[in-house]
Amino acid sequence: MTDRSVDALRAEVARLETHHGFRELETTAARHDLAGALHESGQLLEAVEQYALAWDGFARRFGSSHLFTLTCLNNLALVVRDLRRWDEALNLFGQVHGERAAMLGPAHPLTLNAANNFLSVLVRKGDLAAAADEYPAFVDACEHTFGPEDGTTQAVRRDYADVLRRLGRHEEVVRVLGTSAVWPVGRVLIGCARLLRYTALFPVALTASRYGAELTLGVHAGARTDMGAGRELRDDDLGILCAVVDPRDLPEPYDPAEDLRATADEVADALGALGEHLAEADVELGEGRLRVRVFVHHAHWPRLSVPPSLTLDRRLMSARDRTRHDRLLRSVPHHPAPDPAARRGLLGSRAGSSIRLTAAPRVTVSTTAGLDTRPAPTPAEA
Repeated sequence: MTDRSVDALRAEVARLETHHGFRELETTAARHDLAGALHESGQLLEAVEQYALAWDGFARRFGSSHLFTLTCLNNLALVVRDLRRWDEALNLFGQVHGERAAMLGPAHPLTLNAANNFLSVLVRKGDLAAAADEYPAFVDACEHTFGPEDGTTQAVRRDYADVLRRLGRHEEVVRVLGTSAVWPVGRVLIGCARLLRYTALFPVALTASRYGAELTLGVHAGARTDMGAGRELRDDDLGILCAVVDPRDLPEPYDPAEDLRATADEVADALGALGEHLAEADVELGEGRLRVRVFVHHAHWPRLSVPPSLTLDRRLMSARDRTRHDRLLRSVPHHPAPDPAARRGLLGSRAGSSIRLTAAPRVTVSTTAGLDTRPAPTPAEA
């Protein structure tokens, strides 16, 4: 929506106010259109003001429970959500859902739309436990209305599975999706490496395991794509969920004008090499025996002259499998590097193992570095 379109709608509202009055239906309908245009063009505060006035006009003409009035209230809630006013948005979506359920029934598509909006705010607010409690009834209602194999129902199941995955409830993910939610961790890492190579965005954080990968990338001047902050990518074949962030939204921002392509490519090389190694380890150890988590983190963030490190967490593996995995690690071509001192973890003292992959000579891959500051994997990852 262009500014010219917004200006034209604003002028139309002013004309109708002059000829028909402030609260007449023609004026109210035009005001609703203006609010939508303002929302689309990013003028959120004025959009809230115009939607509130339009809602008042519809409510006076048709009543607070009329479908027109509730549609306007729902649109107002969407703008409030985009302003990150979570509690206010939850209250508005709850009101829309209650009115639609009373009038149309709990399984009507418009009622389900309001329920979906309500749940989306819970998730964006970070109240994942509350969302997980609400999702089962919502999935059942979608299956009743649209059918279990409908695209809408499948999308709702994926959203529910994402919430469960973020809560670490992986067994429930398998039940919700109806298929295995486990991937070979080597394949997951190779997929992440390809994504890094394609975008050249800087990896702010990555956690990968046999339950997929959550990858956060930061934009910068050297990006090879036009993906902006707020963009999300999903690879359902590899379980990769990628979110793009603005450096200014990070606790310690870096300069977005800096070209970080070289660093991103180094991490991509290291991820690819480690992914190939873990793919071989998965075959060597036997299917399902390789239970590791891989982290990408930056020890001196945001001083980017120090390369990021990849950390391999093997605390879910049995002592026998860890010993076999150590033998595989030693077989990977590497430049000699001193081992970190033995440290004591949840499983007792264990020696560190650090290598430098030839594919990315500046990026250290370590089996112990940083684990003391990270939570142990949950039993659900066993």
